Amino acid sequence: MRVFREVSLADSLTVLNALFGFSAITYVLLYGLRIEAFALFYFSTFADGLDGFIAKKTEKSPFGKELDSLADSISFGVFPATLMVRFDSNLFPFAALFLAFSILRLARFNVLKFSDFYGLPTLVSALIVTSLVRISVDYYFLAFASFILSFLMICDVVYPRISDAIAFAVVAVVLISAIFFVEMCYAILLLAGIYTAYPVIREVMEKWRERKLKKLLSKQE
Repeated sequence: MRVFREVSLADSLTVLNALFGFSAITYVLLYGLRIEAFALFYFSTFADGLDGFIAKKTEKSPFGKELDSLADSISFGVFPATLMVRFDSNLFPFAALFLAFSILRLARFNVLKFSDFYGLPTLVSALIVTSLVRISVDYYFLAFASFILSFLMICDVVYPRISDAIAFAVVAVVLISAIFFVEMCYAILLLAGIYTAYPVIREVMEKWRERKLKKLLSKQE
């Protein structure tokens, strides 16, 4: 039982993340696409966010990073995939691809020593998929979106790690509101979509600054 002496508060929240994710999966399998399943998923995102915040403020455990990825694979990999299949069984190939690539994404995260993220975080992908299911989008749109998200998770595009307290507070308010109002899923999609497109926006802005600087230098000459 030595393992319990090594478990930190952040690790306890990580386990809670996994338990919420498993509960959401179980609820979907037993009762279908009801709000309770989505609420449990949102609770898992809260636990995931809190464990990261607390881990930065306290002493890190020897297996916190690995434990976090295992929990995320349940809540942000298995749950969205299960949700897609329950939404439409014909989505199974896309759900399987989403799950496989989310696991690959998490495994690579554990190996790489990098302050930001390589590939789209699984949490963002899961938020997009669950929101699309909840607003009952067209089968083809969901299939296409999950296909693109699967490859974005394993691509070499760099995504920033968000640590701003205000950003976390905004996301928390949106997710809490989404438990009661399905319309808030559009706000989730908007925020997740902006983050997903951020590398492209950043690249365009950098090219624009370079072009502006070249014009300014040419005028000075």
